[in-house]
Amino acid sequence: MIEKHYNGVIEQVVSGIGNVEHNSILVRYSNDFSIWDLESVNHYKEQPDIFFTCHEFSYNRVAEAYEPYLALIRQMFHKYGSGTLEEFMEECDVYKLQRPVFESYFETGFCQRTEQILIDEVEYEQERMNNSIVTMIRKLSEICPIVIVLNRFQLASKSTMQLTNQLLHTKNKNIGIVLGVNDVQSIPEFVHEEWDAICESMDDRNMVFHIGNANKKKESDVLVYYSDYESEEGYRKLNNLVYFLDFDQADHHLSKIERRIKFDNFTISKKKYYQLLLLQIMVSILQRDIAKALESCEDLEKLQDQEKEGSFYYNFWVATSYMYLGKLEEAMTFAKKAGECGVALDDDFLMFRAELLKAQIQMSGWCNIFFCAQDIEISDKLIERLNAYHYKNHLAHIYIYAYDNKPEIVAKAYRSEAFLIYFSKGVAIAKEIGNEQLMSIAYRKNIMIASTNGEYEVSLLYSIRTYEAMKNVDSVEGGRIYSGIAYNLCAMGENEKAQSYYNKAIKILCKLRKPEDIAEVHYNMSLNCIMLGQYEKAQEYLTQCMKAIEKLHLNSLRVCNLSKLYGLFALVSILQGNRFNCERYLYSCRQFLNYIFEKEKTENNLATVHDYAKADDDMFLYTFSKALLARYDGDNEEALKLYGQAEIYLKRAEGNQFFSYALFRRSRMECFKDAGRDILYEQEKFILKQYEETHQIMFHEYAGDMKDLLPPVDDDDCEELSSREIEELLKQESVERAYKSKKEQLDFISIWQKLIDVNGISAKEMLDMVMKTFLNHFDVDRAVYIRYNERTPQVLYNDTEKEITPEIMKIMEKSMRKNTSGFVVSKISSNYSEHQDITSIFGDDDVCSMVAIPFFNNAKIENIFITYVLMKDNWHSSVNRYMLDEDDLNFYQLLFREVRYALNRLDAYDKIYEMNTKLYLSAVTDQLTGIFNREGFYRKLDELLQEISGGKREPKLGLMFIDLDNFKHYNDTYGHDVGDFVLVKMADIFKEVCGEDGFVCRYGGDEFLIFLYTDDKQVFTEKAEQIYHKLEESDGFSAEISKRLGQSFSIDKKHQISCSIGIAAGDHICTEDDMTEMIKKADDLLYSIKTTTKGTYRI
Repeated sequence: MIEKHYNGVIEQVVSGIGNVEHNSILVRYSNDFSIWDLESVNHYKEQPDIFFTCHEFSYNRVAEAYEPYLALIRQMFHKYGSGTLEEFMEECDVYKLQRPVFESYFETGFCQRTEQILIDEVEYEQERMNNSIVTMIRKLSEICPIVIVLNRFQLASKSTMQLTNQLLHTKNKNIGIVLGVNDVQSIPEFVHEEWDAICESMDDRNMVFHIGNANKKKESDVLVYYSDYESEEGYRKLNNLVYFLDFDQADHHLSKIERRIKFDNFTISKKKYYQLLLLQIMVSILQRDIAKALESCEDLEKLQDQEKEGSFYYNFWVATSYMYLGKLEEAMTFAKKAGECGVALDDDFLMFRAELLKAQIQMSGWCNIFFCAQDIEISDKLIERLNAYHYKNHLAHIYIYAYDNKPEIVAKAYRSEAFLIYFSKGVAIAKEIGNEQLMSIAYRKNIMIASTNGEYEVSLLYSIRTYEAMKNVDSVEGGRIYSGIAYNLCAMGENEKAQSYYNKAIKILCKLRKPEDIAEVHYNMSLNCIMLGQYEKAQEYLTQCMKAIEKLHLNSLRVCNLSKLYGLFALVSILQGNRFNCERYLYSCRQFLNYIFEKEKTENNLATVHDYAKADDDMFLYTFSKALLARYDGDNEEALKLYGQAEIYLKRAEGNQFFSYALFRRSRMECFKDAGRDILYEQEKFILKQYEETHQIMFHEYAGDMKDLLPPVDDDDCEELSSREIEELLKQESVERAYKSKKEQLDFISIWQKLIDVNGISAKEMLDMVMKTFLNHFDVDRAVYIRYNERTPQVLYNDTEKEITPEIMKIMEKSMRKNTSGFVVSKISSNYSEHQDITSIFGDDDVCSMVAIPFFNNAKIENIFITYVLMKDNWHSSVNRYMLDEDDLNFYQLLFREVRYALNRLDAYDKIYEMNTKLYLSAVTDQLTGIFNREGFYRKLDELLQEISGGKREPKLGLMFIDLDNFKHYNDTYGHDVGDFVLVKMADIFKEVCGEDGFVCRYGGDEFLIFLYTDDKQVFTEKAEQIYHKLEESDGFSAEISKRLGQSFSIDKKHQISCSIGIAAGDHICTEDDMTEMIKKADDLLYSIKTTTKGTYRI
């Protein structure tokens, strides 16, 4: 019956071709069902008027990127295409950077790409890739209608599901789709969103058919499934997933194989593992999982010898990871090492990639336009290489980011961009390759430079140009542009109009669920309110910003760090007459600015301390608010002093203080007036009047030019979204992030447990390994780990550059006894001062956020762990380094409690190992001489045979079978003590002669063996001669025995100790029988000597 229903569905979709726009059906059944024997499948394959393709996903194979759509495009293009592939891609608007991927796939099936994808362009490129494939299918369907049957669709890759969902929403009468799904088969979590969207779409159109139970169960064959990874075909699929940008699917498979290797002892060739690690590192970086990338780099380091370029790629990817972490110094160190590897290999392309990476590091990986602080020097040679290797996207980025960053140059470009020589080159290249996102960023960079330097008319013009170039204004970029336009209108005095554009931005960003961007708009809206004198409303917007920072665990917003935010809170509080809140916010602001006050004491030029995102505007808000507070308290002299300081920062802050400039001047005027400084009052009044007249003329002139160019806003846009709607979005996003964080924590625990489950290493070695992983994985900068061994503290790890002295340890112990559960503190927490005894150890001005955890055993401190986030001169890094909180404290407690147990296990293991070692040595060692006994000899032989069978040692071996001559005379005449002494001295001679070339054994009584790792008879001859020479020199050990007996001792030559030696060797000693035969041969030779000429050797 199920076959009949499935056939009916396929027939319905085929009959709808040319008539039905959304011609698709979802077929659901229980258990497994294969479609290859369906009558309709075999029938429609032969139809000439449609292109009928049928595909069934496999339980035992890696699903390919866009499977089977890419194969469909290739087949149809070869069958129906009239022009070249390049012409077809041009017609379908395939992104030029992605064309080599399609070309290599269609030609060889193995994808390659000319330019490496950039982390900030991942989403853009994924969208372009998806759109290109949809367009290709639509174009081909115009030539010949297409029917696609996809069975076991729940096994499809994420890219396949995304593309299918897009096709389902495409109005096209020439495409029909049947999706067959086994409801019993679970679907991976990372594709749930796509799968739910498909189901919802089909449900909405009543196109879901339940056709019954197939009564067959099909499960994947684990061995076959994992063998696919090691095959060349499996590697090809994984490589293609990466280059077709299906990173989630690739990571799903790569993580599976990694877990199998690390936790299930799954074996895979080193060469293949090396190749898979390179893919994993690339995927992790492009997914912004830098901790995972660095973890994989550690594994890669152990496999560098698998390729001659191995060392280069290890250093290259570590450098790239550190760059995206914002650790630019470390990144540059590894980039230089990569360059050295390229030079050693004499590989120009690798040298070029290293040089390019160094240039990227100087610009923080092009992750944030706020890094466009100054022009970066780029060598002509690098520019030449970029052109030679066709790295056009990277070249465009360099032209846009590295040059034309001076505000005076940007200002000149108001009438003509010809002044921006390099900027124009970069935009032209971006346009040539079709990188619309980069073009938008280029204009946004100029918007940022112009607006932060007071060139608001220029900034507004670039905002309008960017808007005009956008294809989709209801995007995140669109929301940001509306906010940027509003910001510039606000700065130009058009405050009411600005509010409409802010509201429009909020609505776009709220629909797209972007709470961080919404918080940035709220920040800008607070400035608008300050200009309008609406201080209570300004405080509401600032409160929304702070809620976003706290709920989303941020340390700042792109447009505003915490010191600035607290400075604004202080300002609007005192402007409302709220002295208490003003002081409270000033204290918090000071917490973030202390490091500036300290540096100002030692450095005359503050500008040398800070980068582009200077703290001058933060310092202005702080000192201005302090001045208003002094005026509020009636202390005009103190206020005037603070106004003077604030003016210094105001001048340095350039265009950032437009919202408070007039407010500052008026307030200072009043203070001069109250203090009876009439001349200064008139001067201040003149400065304010000049400012208002100049800016009014200038802004109206430019605003008149651009008034008609502004994008339209509807009446609805003038209405503000309720705070309830925004808070609900913030709450949802907070919950989603918390869920994601918890899931990542659970995943990390398995890695952590494997990491600490080690034996045979020291506690310090384990801590070094553990802390490296911890610091790479979590957003912290420094850590200390102290262990108490029998009440004696030992610093096992410390990368803080602070010496942990006994005095400091006492302070730590005292604090930990007060905070037995540990503590977490940050600059924004109210209890920061309570823990200054600990934070001050590492520098109050340097510590932004800290977690400290003690571990006790019977009320005695056993371990102390402290980690913290450093203050930054500039928080605009390429990754978000957030304030630590209670969740971090609890999770770190869990992790380091396991470390504590692991350290205790190591101690127990060391004791057991020491005891077992003693037992083993007693079993294999002759107690008198300290060399191997017979048991030890045979165990050593077993090890040698294993090494030979494993190919680690050549089967060329030999031995000297030695029997002592005249030993009985010593033993019977002078006693067993002298006899034992002679045995020890003879053993010492044999050990000395043997050296590192083999080993010595006391075979029994007065018989010894010297075993050598060679069959060279000359070596054995030399060893024998050395033994006899040393015996000759020893004179029967007369002197030593005399000393031992305490009386004169001599023995005639005839009875002096000597030995007879039988020597045997072979070049193919591979088995136990071979060993036995060689020993017997040496023993036979020894016997022949003992019965004829004692005291000699024979080979």
